[in-house]
Amino acid sequence: MNFRAQGLKGRSATVIDMTALVDVVFQLLIFFLLTSNYVKQQDAAERAAKVQLELPETQLEADDEPAEDVTIEIDAEGEVYLEGEHLTSMDELEQRIAEQANQHPNTIVLLRGSKDASYGKIAQVIALTRTYRLKVSAVLQSQ
Repeated sequence: MNFRAQGLKGRSATVIDMTALVDVVFQLLIFFLLTSNYVKQQDAAERAAKVQLELPETQLEADDEPAEDVTIEIDAEGEVYLEGEHLTSMDELEQRIAEQANQHPNTIVLLRGSKDASYGKIAQVIALTRTYRLKVSAVLQSQ
């Protein structure tokens, strides 16, 4: 007589779903990790030295001279305009940029170029303004 074989055939197999158990274990793990980190930070803050700083009476002031802006435009034919005035050569532009840099060293150059303007001409103007340490803001727009 084989009693085991009959006993197993008569009963259905018991299945335990482990998903809920694993979820609870992970939540407990995360909880303990977060709270232990918080306790470490709180202990470190209590042990930190109490520092008192004396702040100066003076306050930071803005520059006396506000930044000026100069507009340089380059059209599709490669002609250069400084503040709307047509310039005949790059030497003339260099002379005017040098004067502006000497008078107002914190000048911002707004460079506007046509979408059909050659990149070489735009690069020349940028290089020229950067030699005098002026800030350049290039805006390429279609005209």
